Amino acid sequence: MMKSLCLAATSLAALGLTAPMAFAETPQASAERLEAFIDRFPQLEPGFAVVVVTPDAVLLERAWGEARASTGTPLTVDTPMYIASQTKAYLGLLAAILDERGILSLDSTIADHWPDIALPDGVDPAAWTMRDLLTHQVPISADRVTEIEAYMARIEAADYPALLGLYAQAREPGFEYDNLGPNIYGAILETVTGRSWQDWLDAELYDPLGLTLTSSRTSDFSLDQQSWNHTWLATEDDWLEVRPKTDAMMHSAGGTVTSPSDITDWLQLFLRGEGPAGSDITASAVATALTGYAQTHQEDRRNAYEMSCSHYALGWNVCEKNGHTLYIHGGGYTGSRSMMAVSPELGVGIAAFSNSDNMSGWVTSRVIDMYLQFLTDDPEAEAREAQRPDYYPTQIERLQGFIAQRQERARAEEVWGGWSWQPDADTLSGYVGRYETDTPYLTLEIAVRDGQLTGRIGDQSLYFEPAQPDLFGARTIPYDVPVETRFTRDDQGRITGLTRDGLVYRRVE
Repeated sequence: MMKSLCLAATSLAALGLTAPMAFAETPQASAERLEAFIDRFPQLEPGFAVVVVTPDAVLLERAWGEARASTGTPLTVDTPMYIASQTKAYLGLLAAILDERGILSLDSTIADHWPDIALPDGVDPAAWTMRDLLTHQVPISADRVTEIEAYMARIEAADYPALLGLYAQAREPGFEYDNLGPNIYGAILETVTGRSWQDWLDAELYDPLGLTLTSSRTSDFSLDQQSWNHTWLATEDDWLEVRPKTDAMMHSAGGTVTSPSDITDWLQLFLRGEGPAGSDITASAVATALTGYAQTHQEDRRNAYEMSCSHYALGWNVCEKNGHTLYIHGGGYTGSRSMMAVSPELGVGIAAFSNSDNMSGWVTSRVIDMYLQFLTDDPEAEAREAQRPDYYPTQIERLQGFIAQRQERARAEEVWGGWSWQPDADTLSGYVGRYETDTPYLTLEIAVRDGQLTGRIGDQSLYFEPAQPDLFGARTIPYDVPVETRFTRDDQGRITGLTRDGLVYRRVE
């Protein structure tokens, strides 16, 4: 399927770029060669999709396999797929637009919007801007907060300062990739405007670009319409299906589903340097989004892209491939891997999606790298083209071996006592109840289902495997390393609470 938008006056100059170069191999020929390369991969399942575009044409738009393994539903180019951290690029362009319109300045500080906030160890909220948040430069971390947003619940904007007061810690200055900064930006955006980041993305990006299969709310699509994620269960041909995220788990650093057909328009926007007529997405906003503000010091290629990457823009890593500038970002979550890249200098964009995590992340990055090697006549292209599909089964075997060994080591730890305790149903029922800690978002509801002790924290499900009396190993998926969960009792033997993952819970009912 070919797409074309009305091409406004070229704005490559606004990005400091020149017209696309002449290639040793044309973008179309490189796309055809890439498709043949992907066809050679064994075990590329359940589903995989790739698109390649130029500013005004779609050169490759194809999906392989299934959207959901248990039903056999085909994966198509119109299937919404979760793209996780690639959301940061959408948020970054939105931030550039809102800055340009005077709605939320990129140069405003955290203290400008939350004047009473206290950050840890002398980190001054008046010294750090919205731009710093979006480029991972504010020297704090708060793993508990990012965990809640990614796996459990939507945090209300008004609660954010207090949660940072509870959980934020100072870290070493400099760039450090994390979800926290973009999520703080999302909370501040709602504080300032009274509208959620999802509403802003709808109004300023998704609707003007006609991205009807893109959303930051999974509830916009039925479960049958979306791709499900899949994770390997350590048995041959056996997948654990991971239900699409709920709206509550879609956060501003990782909360977007899009289809391969929609991402073509998204990539072309950056190749053209501005939005289509009537979108009000200006060349200057696109240029702002693609400006590298933070030095990443990853020129040694020790990063997910295995490229020399020097800076981070508003949701894009700024990297170099064979002498050409490339903007690239990946996304990963339980059961999914994806990646996208654009090079206005080369005049091409590419994206790859996988709905499993069985080394498919390696394939998505290799697909992007391979296309660029074809296009730029890389002297290693032919050898890599021959080697990588044959090497993939070895990569899978290594991953599966690593997972199995990690589980074996974790289960053999002395604390578990050989997993010898086998409580009956009546004993398990004694642990049922509601458990609270100091953070309302972490309330744990425990029940017995199908003879197994289970739990729920917001939208996250837990499974408790008995090890010793009052000691369980908690998991969210079968291959997780078990987390020690120990129940406490009073002098009369009544269960009063539990400790888990560094938190102390009290039983309230």
